Amino acid sequence: MFHQNHRLTDMKIFNQKQLAITLLCAVTAPFVISGFQLLAGSSASLLPVTPAIALHFYGVLCTSFFAGIQWGVHFCKRTEDSVYLVSFFTLVLVWLSLLSPGSIAGLTAILVGFLLSLAEEYRLSRQRVTTAWFWQVRCISTAIAVLSLLLTISALASGRVS
Repeated sequence: MFHQNHRLTDMKIFNQKQLAITLLCAVTAPFVISGFQLLAGSSASLLPVTPAIALHFYGVLCTSFFAGIQWGVHFCKRTEDSVYLVSFFTLVLVWLSLLSPGSIAGLTAILVGFLLSLAEEYRLSRQRVTTAWFWQVRCISTAIAVLSLLLTISALASGRVS
């Protein structure tokens, strides 16, 4: 009986690494779609808000999620330092950005939030607290998000979108 139960707990429905990579790639989809919309000169949105506001709120959601991952790393005792402090300040920054949703200032705060989160992830990777593959995927997904945010900020500054 024990041997049979042990096999059940060892069975995995899916590969955890592959799932994480897939989900992190999927997170970038709204950023990619927004970037292509801006490059095509379209300001249409499938949502009842402007693309800049939609991207802003999605950026807050993503950076908050990454901060939560970093808090989880700390509270699972995988690191002894105060990893949660940088995550906390990143979280406060992106939530304060909501005081000016869809604006250049608000989107810039989101961009800075992504970069702060990535810097903290780099630190955790260097300490070997997180895995190398996670660091690589975070770099790619953050680069896509930052590029999309830069395109949006540029489009707002030039008056191409609202």
